[in-house]
Amino acid sequence: MKKILQFGNKILTTPSVLADINSKETQKIIKELLETVETVKDHSGGLSAPQIGYNKRIALCRRMDLEEENKSKKIIWEVMINPVITKKSSEISTFWEGCLSVSNGGLFAEVARASEITVKFFDKDGKEKVLEAKGYFSHVVQHEVDHLDGILFLKYVPDPSELYTAEELERED
Repeated sequence: MKKILQFGNKILTTPSVLADINSKETQKIIKELLETVETVKDHSGGLSAPQIGYNKRIALCRRMDLEEENKSKKIIWEVMINPVITKKSSEISTFWEGCLSVSNGGLFAEVARASEITVKFFDKDGKEKVLEAKGYFSHVVQHEVDHLDGILFLKYVPDPSELYTAEELERED
C-alpha cells in the first residue's frame, strides 16, 4: 500500500503525462492504486496516480451508479487510463466533495460541476471505452480527471470558510 500524498506536495499540482497503456509500469500503478484505495474504500469515490506519487494519467473511479443499480454490496472500481472528458452538459449540479489528499479526506465543500459528462479512456486491459456519467458519478469522474490535470477540488471553493469537517457537517444535519 502506498501513502496518499497531501496538499502541498508538488506532484498534486503538476499535470500528469500519458500512461503507456500496455506497460508493466501502468499495471503496477493500477495494482498499487487498487491496494491503496482498498484501505480507505468506505470513504472514497476514487483515487488517482498522482495521489500515490506517480505523474501518470491513471485513475480509479467508484461506480456507485452500478452499485446502486445492481444493489451490489461489493465496491466496483472503474480503472481509467488516459481519460479525456469529451463532452460536458451545460446543466450544473452541486454535491459535497472531499479529497483524500486534502487533510486526509477530512475537509468537505459543495462543488458545482457539469451534471452529465462523456469520458473516453482505456481500461486495465487496454480496451478503449466511452462512458456517460451522470449525477454524483459525473462529479467523481471530473474530480479524478482534475487530479490528472494538477487541479484539486479546492480550486472550486473561493471562500475557505465554506470548507467543513465531517463533524461540522454531521452537526448541521
